[in-house]
Amino acid sequence: MKWFLFPRRRHQAEKEVEDFIRQSFGIRPGHLSYYEQALRHSSVAEKIRPGLKNSNERLEFLGDAVLDSIVAHYLYTKYPSLPEGELTKMKSKVVRRENLNLLGYALGIESLLKLNLGRQEMHDSIVGNAVEAMIGAIYLDKGFDVTREIVLRLLKQHGLDTRVHDDVDYKSKLHEWCQKHRKTLDFRVVGHSNRGGSSHYKVVVRIDDEDRGSGEGGSKKTAEQNAARIACEAIFKG
Repeated sequence: MKWFLFPRRRHQAEKEVEDFIRQSFGIRPGHLSYYEQALRHSSVAEKIRPGLKNSNERLEFLGDAVLDSIVAHYLYTKYPSLPEGELTKMKSKVVRRENLNLLGYALGIESLLKLNLGRQEMHDSIVGNAVEAMIGAIYLDKGFDVTREIVLRLLKQHGLDTRVHDDVDYKSKLHEWCQKHRKTLDFRVVGHSNRGGSSHYKVVVRIDDEDRGSGEGGSKKTAEQNAARIACEAIFKG
């Protein structure tokens, strides 16, 4: 009886991945194994086939390079008069780690990840890494032109292409993350001075009553943003 159950479970897992690919990217996978590997974290890869490097890390490496190339070409053609330095800054705002993490959650990719972290919590960067691995899988399966079309569509759908013009609102992003994960968020002024007519604030950000970062500035708002930036860097880039 057990011999028949495994193929059935395998077929169901394959169908879930196929459905995800069609719904999220609008394509039918040609080589499903690429996408399965993109969803396989290193914590389970060694247990499946010891000694074989079949986690998503190599696909993540490839996807990172493909993503950089797509965004660089997009910015190069859209802003023909900008110098290299400005284009580099704009690209970094689009492909930064926190954006990939948020995109992964928006796609729901975390629900399909295969991992075995024991008692450790899944860090958000694992989700962002899987997004890069998925881009690598699409590239291998469908080629660069199709991958570019899909990536640009996703970036525009989720507003990531507009980040080239915006300074990051770390406080808002922290609020969004805490709401998503049902955590309490509190900004506390722990220091305030007024010398020579200039104010100076120090703020601590607390998540679930735990200090996650502190910031200083000439206004309470600036200090809160600086504290939120420290917290976001730890959460999304750690």
